[in-house]
Amino acid sequence: MVSRVPCVSPLVIFIAALSMAHCAPDDRAATVVATTKGTTTDAAALSPAASNTTTSNTAPSPSPATNAATFDAVWTTVRDSHWDATLGGVDWNAVRIELLPKATAAESNEALRAVLTDALSRLKQSHFAIIPGELVNPEALPAEEPNADDASTAHPAAVAKQPSPAAHEGQSGADIAFMPHAGAAGTWDAIVVAVEPGSPAERAGITAGMRVAKIANGNIDTIAAVGEHLPPGDGLERYERAQMAHMASTGEVGSTRSWQVETVDGSTVTADVTYELDARPHTKFGSLPPLPTELTWRHLDETERQRWGAADHEIGLIRFNIWLIPVARPFDIAMDTLRSADGIIIDLRGNPGGIGAMAMGIAGHFTPEVRELGEMKTRDVTLQFKTNPRTVSSTGVAVTPYAGPVAILVDDSTASTSEVFAGGLQFLKRAKVFGTRTAGAALPAHTMTLPNGDVFLHAIADYRLPDGSALEATGVVPDNARPYTRADYAALGDPAMAEAVRWIASQRSNGH
Repeated sequence: MVSRVPCVSPLVIFIAALSMAHCAPDDRAATVVATTKGTTTDAAALSPAASNTTTSNTAPSPSPATNAATFDAVWTTVRDSHWDATLGGVDWNAVRIELLPKATAAESNEALRAVLTDALSRLKQSHFAIIPGELVNPEALPAEEPNADDASTAHPAAVAKQPSPAAHEGQSGADIAFMPHAGAAGTWDAIVVAVEPGSPAERAGITAGMRVAKIANGNIDTIAAVGEHLPPGDGLERYERAQMAHMASTGEVGSTRSWQVETVDGSTVTADVTYELDARPHTKFGSLPPLPTELTWRHLDETERQRWGAADHEIGLIRFNIWLIPVARPFDIAMDTLRSADGIIIDLRGNPGGIGAMAMGIAGHFTPEVRELGEMKTRDVTLQFKTNPRTVSSTGVAVTPYAGPVAILVDDSTASTSEVFAGGLQFLKRAKVFGTRTAGAALPAHTMTLPNGDVFLHAIADYRLPDGSALEATGVVPDNARPYTRADYAALGDPAMAEAVRWIASQRSNGH
């Protein structure tokens, strides 16, 4: 099943741009210029290991000593590696005084994680999270898991809140988004914005534009349980809402749940959805859990082109769900296949990021000369992200980087490296962006294994576009004429795709 939804629903998974040291040579990600104190350095030499402690397959039993050591490892790492020595004005010493006793007294790893995420939430930034050790090492999972759909586990906290590790792996194939309810400030509607062809949701009759009123799980109304705890506001809350929408749409593999949905005309329909396992290949990277990794490409068919106003144009579509090494060569092959297209659409919806340096190599398919995408700054080092023009095909034949129109599709689950890529090409006026505003979670990060066996994801740098504007919190603002509504999804199925196709057709009609 090809999916637009985030590849690892319960985790905020992003991988550091500096982790390019782990890239295979044939990835050809890019050359990074690193400047520190007036010198130029190879960026790979500056990359710390993915983990600076010994990895354990099973988490040790909680003890006051282990808890205290775990808290101090997190606290010290933030103090020493955060790019801003002032931590944005947060009194980090006071945080330690307040929370170390609570961490030491925690009677379980779950309780300890709650204290750690409380501490990290004070930073109000993305890319700070505690990843449970049992997710990194699935063989350590307990035989019986808590119910992720219980209202008590459905709530978010602040920026660094770690969603429940019990989020189910069964996929419905329906992508849900929470949209503000018209005329009722602070309330939300769960709207189906995409349904994968051949998925359980499609077989059950669910279509884009439907409002999900209820997903029955025993006595729990999943949508209501989640909806009561949706964070208001903007910035990183967009990503929290997107993650909660995805978690609400998952279930136990093989189980069937009744979805109560409302059509645009107000009719109520009950659809029984049987959840399926995500069968995509998985990739292990460093100390992160195995991640579903897939890239697909094709030409839009005649029916799609006619429906969206580009019957006379050849348009290529590339979709991938994460920035990891296994997608690099397939992207090259896709470009060789689609090079003659009148336009290319790159679908990054639901793509939470990955290896940051890959954005430079992929962007090089669309720039004939080296162009600056932006730069990241640690306390001591500035790394310039520059495109790496791709002048050789996947078979070694000389080619010219693609010069036709490029459209990039994004949503509120598009984050990190995906934002670097989309925001950079948009800034360079090399691509138009369509969809909904991205997550605004664009801080390069590293991982380390903690004394209790969990993994700590922590930001180590700030990232800015060439003009100095930040993607963190702000995100990438699409080039749509207006935000899409429920009616747009009902009428067009995929309004972002439709608008991208029409834009490409207009560009070709105007001789671009």
